[in-house]
Amino acid sequence: MRRALLLGVPFILLASACSYDNGDANRILTPSECSTNDPARSTIDVDRQIEIDAGQGAGAFIEYSAGGHWQLRTTCDTAKTNQSCQFDILITPQDNSSISNVLPSDLEPEDTVQPFETASYQFLATTSSDIDGITFDSDPGAAISVDVFLDGTCAEPFVFWIGDGALHPGEPTNPLILVPSGS
Repeated sequence: MRRALLLGVPFILLASACSYDNGDANRILTPSECSTNDPARSTIDVDRQIEIDAGQGAGAFIEYSAGGHWQLRTTCDTAKTNQSCQFDILITPQDNSSISNVLPSDLEPEDTVQPFETASYQFLATTSSDIDGITFDSDPGAAISVDVFLDGTCAEPFVFWIGDGALHPGEPTNPLILVPSGS
């Protein structure tokens, strides 16, 4: 199956993906299967929003607002493929910070967000022609690590954020450490 991401501007990204059955709320892959011990660090701009269209492209979109407020949203290319996307995302605080006020946003009954090991949270979402998401807080200016899987495989090409004034289409490593600008 081919997955395509279409943002509000003419921007298309194609990559291969496969599907899986999540059945329970467990990690699909262990971090060692595609993660690095030396994750890249990137700046995420404060108070910048990414325009996304539900059902038009696969992606995990990360945004940061002043005061330590984060938003993570997922979309799928269901309008093009007639299939849903299975996201498994692990969020881990950095810099001796913590994550709090984790809240679902437009989740269906099969989607979950829950504590995972020490200090991390796991977000499992079956996304189709909607937008699934969560919001959470960290210490203001504190970095987070984001480890993203899509349809049972590493999802580096499908992670998006705005940093240094530009949209970043894909992460260089899995996980990726995002540092709020000005921190």
